[in-house]
Amino acid sequence: MAKIRIFRLLKRLVVLTLIIGGGWLYFNNSRIQAASTAMIWNFRQRIVNLIGHGDDSITQSLNLRDSNSQNNQQTGQQQTDSTTIPTNGRWATNTATIYVNTGNQTLDSAAQSAIQQWNQTGVFTFRQVNNRQQAEIVVSAMDNDSTNAAGLTKTSSNSINNHFVHANVYLNQRYLLDPDYSYDQQRIVNTAEHELGHAIGLDHTNHVSVMQPAGSFYTIQPADVQAVKKLYATK
Repeated sequence: MAKIRIFRLLKRLVVLTLIIGGGWLYFNNSRIQAASTAMIWNFRQRIVNLIGHGDDSITQSLNLRDSNSQNNQQTGQQQTDSTTIPTNGRWATNTATIYVNTGNQTLDSAAQSAIQQWNQTGVFTFRQVNNRQQAEIVVSAMDNDSTNAAGLTKTSSNSINNHFVHANVYLNQRYLLDPDYSYDQQRIVNTAEHELGHAIGLDHTNHVSVMQPAGSFYTIQPADVQAVKKLYATK
C-alpha cells in the first residue's frame, strides 16, 4: 500500500510539474504562443464552418475576443479610414502571414505596396501566402456606402494574453475607386498602410503619422516605426 501511495504521489508531482512547465513555456516563449493562438483560430473556424455561422458562445469558450475599427462620423466627401481599435492587441511576434485578394488590380497593387513599405521598416514583417486558409491576416475589398470609412480592420484576439489570432482588412472600393472622392494611387496606398497598421496593433494618433484618423494623407512615418518597436519590445 505504501508503494502505491508513493507512486500516486510521484504521478501527481509529474503532472503538476508538466502543468507548471507548460504554463511557463507558454507565457515566456512567443513562438509557442503564436502556434497555440493559430491552432485556436483554426479550431474555431472549423466549428463555425460546421455550424454554418458565427457563435458568440464558441468565441467565449475559446477565450477569443473580436473587435473592429469603428467609423468616424464626418460630413461632406472627406472619408475616414477607421478609428481607434477598442483593444491594444498585438501578435505574439513581430511577424504575421498575410493573404491579399481584393478582386481589383488597383487595390491589390496598393495592398502589395503597403506590405512592402511596412516590411522595409524592419520592425514588422508581413509574410505573403497564396492560401487564404494559411493566412493570419486577410486583405479583401468591400463595397459599402453605409459607412464613411475607406478602410476597416477587424481583429480576433486571445483574451488571456491579448494577442491577435486573426485579422481581416477591408479596403472600401466605394470611395477608393470613385473619382469623386479624389483618391489617387498614393492615397490608396496610404489607406492600405493605415489599415495594416491597425492589423499590427497600432491605434490612432493626432500627430503626423500614417495612423492619423483620416488615414490617407501620410505614409509610414518614423514615429510609426518607433510605435511598432515599442509595441513589440516586450514579450
